[in-house]
Amino acid sequence: MGIEYHGSKHNHIAALHRHASIFNLIHEIGPTKDIILTFIDKKKNNLLHCVAKLAPPDRLNIVSGAALQMMLELSWFEEVKKMMLPSSLEMKNSEDLTPGELFTREHADLLKRAEAWKERTANSCMVVSTLIATGVFSAAFSLPGGNNDNTGSPNYLEKPSFLLFALSDATALISSSTSILIFLSILISRYAEDDFLKSLPLKLISGLIALFISIISMMVAFSSAFFITYYHGLKWVPYLISGLAFLPIPLFIYLQFSLWSDIAYSAYICSSLFRPRKRMIH
Repeated sequence: MGIEYHGSKHNHIAALHRHASIFNLIHEIGPTKDIILTFIDKKKNNLLHCVAKLAPPDRLNIVSGAALQMMLELSWFEEVKKMMLPSSLEMKNSEDLTPGELFTREHADLLKRAEAWKERTANSCMVVSTLIATGVFSAAFSLPGGNNDNTGSPNYLEKPSFLLFALSDATALISSSTSILIFLSILISRYAEDDFLKSLPLKLISGLIALFISIISMMVAFSSAFFITYYHGLKWVPYLISGLAFLPIPLFIYLQFSLWSDIAYSAYICSSLFRPRKRMIH
């Protein structure tokens, strides 16, 4: 049983409002932190119980998307859990709930919204990946410049631009197929709480990277094919079209930047907030 102490409410408020600097300070005070971590409030909530409660909207909305919010909440819970004494992990409050049980109850609605968000995102990305895979697969059998009637080999087989087309088309097909499989694995996931901490975010960012590579490769394949086909006419036309073909790439980066930054914040920056400094206060 922990010690009830009026000063403990400050630590609990810090936990409720997700102030990471307080927890870094607890790390810095050395052995005394074991005493502080045993404090409980009037409802028998220890520090981990407080972190198990849903964060206030202003702290929850520092990242967008229910799935990333769930990941952020899980990061807090797991980081504070590492600090707690073993006896505190299964301690029950006045509602007869352990910290883990309280976390599950408090985040039930967020978990449902996170699952729906992941499914929508994976579905949308998989549609794009499928379209890219279909297009580049067809392009592989509709070679620019046609085939030699006698040998059946491509007419521009020896040209560097044709080699560029072949490599980029193959890369687009492989990367888009990879992203399809990744997003499919997200759709058929069990969507347990722990999955939102590492497994699903890792799959999401891997799928987005594969999708991004497929988009770049598709644009390169299109540009090289257009260059091969229309180079013998007005030469400025293939250069212009090839340049314009790359406009979707910075547009994709711009539109997805907030999602990427939120994933990076939730997965990496958040965990660094809990790293104790070398200096210890005794």
